[in-house]
Amino acid sequence: MARLFISQARLDNWTFEERVAVKGDTMTLSKDGRSFKLSPAVRFVKLAGADIDPHKLIGRVKTEDQLAQMGAEHYLESCLVGEIAYDVQTGWVGLPLPTG
Repeated sequence: MARLFISQARLDNWTFEERVAVKGDTMTLSKDGRSFKLSPAVRFVKLAGADIDPHKLIGRVKTEDQLAQMGAEHYLESCLVGEIAYDVQTGWVGLPLPTG
């Protein structure tokens, strides 16, 4: 299974509905016990104040480490990459952990 992006709002809902349990940086699905290592990330949703996406980030997901490597400045639901501002969705990247 590939990595997946989970918005903070969705993770909150799943936790409230007891569909997942989160302990530290691990999320475990209640139904089948599969676990994922969570890393903070953002999904680039749209440009803010520009017409062209020179970095081709719309629809892409980047972890905090990747944002730092890019020199991006992330704050709440905004991210600045160079001179270009983006609206982003804050959340997590889940990497599947081995079962067994």
